Amino acid sequence: MAGLCYSPLFAVVFNLKFCSIMKRIFFVACFACFSFFFSLKASAYQSSTPIDLKGGLIGSGTVRTPSSLIEAYLNAISVDVVFNCDLGDLTVEVIDQTGETVFKTTVNAISGGTLPIDTSGWASGNYLLMIMDEQGGYLEGDFQID
Repeated sequence: MAGLCYSPLFAVVFNLKFCSIMKRIFFVACFACFSFFFSLKASAYQSSTPIDLKGGLIGSGTVRTPSSLIEAYLNAISVDVVFNCDLGDLTVEVIDQTGETVFKTTVNAISGGTLPIDTSGWASGNYLLMIMDEQGGYLEGDFQID
């Protein structure tokens, strides 16, 4: 019976059990890492400040209110523009307190989409977020980076 511990069968069984344990440890570690990163993202949104958008977008011939269309949030590293419905092509621009454009892009706004604007390298100060549609409507809101 003592010779069984050194047999090839024991080595195979031991390796299978060891592999099974290592797989479990690997999956638990992966789950912990993903949970940690998702909690960081969730905490970033929880600590965000809403940007009050004023104005109206014209799309399809009628002016629609900002809250039903678009929301914007300032957090530690970005401004996140959230689209609540399909709005077509929009120009999103951020202007600093000296009147310089620090960010500008055109996006195809789809419902549920988010445009993150990286602000990590921007100077402290006041900024204006402008969102314009192709028909001449616009939304704008001020925010401050400390």
